[in-house]
Amino acid sequence: MTGKRDNILKRALALYVAAVSDAADATGLNQVCMDRGISPLTQVRRMAGFARTGRLVRSPVGRPYDEGQLDVFMSLATKAKDGDLIVIDTSGATDCSAWGQVLTRIGKPLGVRGTVVDGTSRDIDDIDEMGFPVFARGRHPGTMRGRLDMESVNEPIVCGGVTVSPGDLVFGDGDGVVVIPIDHVDEVLGRAEEVVGTDA
Repeated sequence: MTGKRDNILKRALALYVAAVSDAADATGLNQVCMDRGISPLTQVRRMAGFARTGRLVRSPVGRPYDEGQLDVFMSLATKAKDGDLIVIDTSGATDCSAWGQVLTRIGKPLGVRGTVVDGTSRDIDDIDEMGFPVFARGRHPGTMRGRLDMESVNEPIVCGGVTVSPGDLVFGDGDGVVVIPIDHVDEVLGRAEEVVGTDA
């Protein structure tokens, strides 16, 4: 990870989501908070990272399962960089999981800092043991295989009602998740640091 990325994450992790939200409002960014349905599933809730995005869509009905789809989906984790945070749009699907322990075991050693799913996740007990934060709409034990296809990787998506572009700063804690466009990170973090200093 570059020195600049590392410095941004250190600054972010010294803050809290509500302060970042207030700072974003002060800079005119008022659509940064994911909706309250996106909440922490794991005991580890504090996370910050740079968005690596994926969008899933419904698999065609009756089509045989395509193993190539799994390879594309796995690339979300296998091609991640240190400091990345995976953000997944499932096109509203909550009847199967879009994250689990296999992807966590791949991503965490590469430096992935957490995952946000506008959908569901599984294997939460195992993921908890790895100390990895996952935010989602809920849990579901079912696999996405044969149910969801990968439409895009590292393209802009909408997650929790917020537009997320690759490289945006994503920050989560017990209050929820905020997304700061990368071009506004320095200004928002600076204002948030002032908020935290005032609170102290």
